[in-house]
Amino acid sequence: MTGFAAAVVEAWQELRIHKLRVLLSLIGVGVAVCSLTAAVAVGTIAQQGLAEQYEKESGRPAMFSVYPYSQTGESLPTATIRAAFAKTMDEFGIGYYSMVGESGMRLTLGGKQRDVSIRIVEPPYADMFRKVLVQGRWLAQQDADNYSPAIVVDARLLKARGLGADSLPASVTLTRDRPVTATIIGQLPKDTYSGGPTIYMLPETYERWFGATQPLSDASYQMWVPPKGSKVLAAAVQDRLRSRIPAAQIDLSRQDYAAYGGDQFREFKYVVGGIGLLILGLGALSLLNIALVTIKQRIREIGIRRSFGATSGRIFFSVMMESIVA
Repeated sequence: MTGFAAAVVEAWQELRIHKLRVLLSLIGVGVAVCSLTAAVAVGTIAQQGLAEQYEKESGRPAMFSVYPYSQTGESLPTATIRAAFAKTMDEFGIGYYSMVGESGMRLTLGGKQRDVSIRIVEPPYADMFRKVLVQGRWLAQQDADNYSPAIVVDARLLKARGLGADSLPASVTLTRDRPVTATIIGQLPKDTYSGGPTIYMLPETYERWFGATQPLSDASYQMWVPPKGSKVLAAAVQDRLRSRIPAAQIDLSRQDYAAYGGDQFREFKYVVGGIGLLILGLGALSLLNIALVTIKQRIREIGIRRSFGATSGRIFFSVMMESIVA
């Protein structure tokens, strides 16, 4: 303990004498640490951003798509398929699932009509595909009983309607065989991957207001399950659906970005890691230069201490203690 206390006292005395040199050393350490932290943080944020962008397109891991179709070419009743799918999800304890259907319609804006894409989904779809609203709210199951169809639109439709922030709910006219006044309850950001404006509505809403003239067909069914053990679970779900709907052929496949295994961001991590190692190396070189200057300034002192029997370990420890105490 006496030797350690003496080294600390000696380091404090050297620190008082060489304040500028030690300050420059600490600034170099601080800059290196801050740069390394910033590089890793930016890399982590960018990786998360890429992952979320992939999940908006193909769903969150593990996302499975179920495609039922008839082997004879006949159309399958959507209501029957959907009921069987929902019952199977409940039996396996899967809470995030949704029917996904596509249709088309005409929308009246400012006295003009334009074609829009209708996507028929269920409430969990927003969490499964990271749909974050700009304003308003997402579809809820109780919206199926509304006297006006509840819809969620993207920013392009609201802009064409001449509406801005905090302008919801608002009304638009949808036309199939007859005009129907729908209520916009939520707005999504502009979807750059779709060819035109997209409207989201519940399956019950579509069947109630538009299903009589154009019944929905060729719908798919999505389910979001934990990645661990997802293959076994998906196979069991497929077998259960086949036994429940014998007239349909059930194809089930994983569709999210992690479906093929491996680390999808491996190259990105290598780049960030390389940048971090480069910053760490530059910081180490800066400390090494400061240490060399310290040794050169204290060479006479070190020689005197060595002549009195100080070991190389004691000399090294005293030099290091100066930076540690600082």
